[in-house]
Amino acid sequence: MQNALIAMLRRPKEAYWRYKLQEFKRLSIAAGYNVVGEIIQVKKAPKAATLFGRGKIEEIKKVIEEKGVDVLLVYNTLKSIQKMNLELMTGVRVLDRYDLTLEIFVQNATDAVSKLQIELARISKEIPYIRLITALKHRKDRPFIRAGGEYGWSPKVAELRRRMKKIRLEIQKHREEKIRLIFERKEKGFVLACITGYYNAGKTTLFNSLTYENKPVSDLPFTTLSSKYSRLQNSQKLLLIDTIGFVIDLDPRIIKSFEINIEDLRYSDILILTIDASDPLDWLQIKTKTIMDYLIDIGALTSNKQILVALNKIDLLNDRFEIESRRNQVEEILMKYDLDGRFVIIPISAKKGINLESFVRELLDKASRIEVREIKGF
Repeated sequence: MQNALIAMLRRPKEAYWRYKLQEFKRLSIAAGYNVVGEIIQVKKAPKAATLFGRGKIEEIKKVIEEKGVDVLLVYNTLKSIQKMNLELMTGVRVLDRYDLTLEIFVQNATDAVSKLQIELARISKEIPYIRLITALKHRKDRPFIRAGGEYGWSPKVAELRRRMKKIRLEIQKHREEKIRLIFERKEKGFVLACITGYYNAGKTTLFNSLTYENKPVSDLPFTTLSSKYSRLQNSQKLLLIDTIGFVIDLDPRIIKSFEINIEDLRYSDILILTIDASDPLDWLQIKTKTIMDYLIDIGALTSNKQILVALNKIDLLNDRFEIESRRNQVEEILMKYDLDGRFVIIPISAKKGINLESFVRELLDKASRIEVREIKGF
């Protein structure tokens, strides 16, 4: 196991940075790193070339030497020049939040389509870095305008671009097939209910409880990368879909790369928004807003979309007052999203089976209101 030092640049008075740092540490551990320290710099604006100031970099170098650090994990998304300079100045491998997320994806990917999407996300980030680092190595080869190692990086980058183009074509084919299957299910009368939410909110546990499936469950992030489908128990026409979990500050480029998974959210008839009721109120608020903003950004919150909120893990709360407090908090947040009363909040425990009967009744009631239309083409 490699030793890792976590570093973060935050703005003065930045809200919730402690939660973000705590989660980044959790992601680092999930990726298999032994976190030996954390370094925070408070700064109004990042340094263009290094992100951190020189004094903070010297502090980072000292910790790296004293604690035998193998990799520097940076919360912030790094530009290629920042990543390169930090690696040159610290002498260790540097990964930002984007890189770390992809490492976890690689560990959890089990199907070919997920691996293709991960590779696309990796290459799109890798190309500018390769251009920069190869230019540095070949700078002395051609000391004229545009010399900067162009001959060194051109073939490698051209190969990556060809690979990227090929991957995009393959992904597009898979995406078209995914949409075709979605429409085919709707033509057969299925109502599609997509389980979404923050990672570790209990999405897969809820999926298993409602379908009698036994899909792998973990408290680690991104256990589910490819969507899973199964009928609601005792129902012939309600199809449940378990999808990838979201995380705060997830890079838009990664979301774009996983376009295939997003189609399930976009074309679903019902969104089952799974929220961890056991979170502290501040963190619950952040996570709920994060998920809602993601759903809006990807076009999943259409005007006719029904929403059922599973306020999960109530078995971890002390009493009904705590449950009601969190229910009110979630309702207050959702009211700001102009949902026209299309959401219902049901407190449950998917793990303990608490209040699942009421949840299923509400789910079936929402499904009964959906007009199943014949869809021609896409």
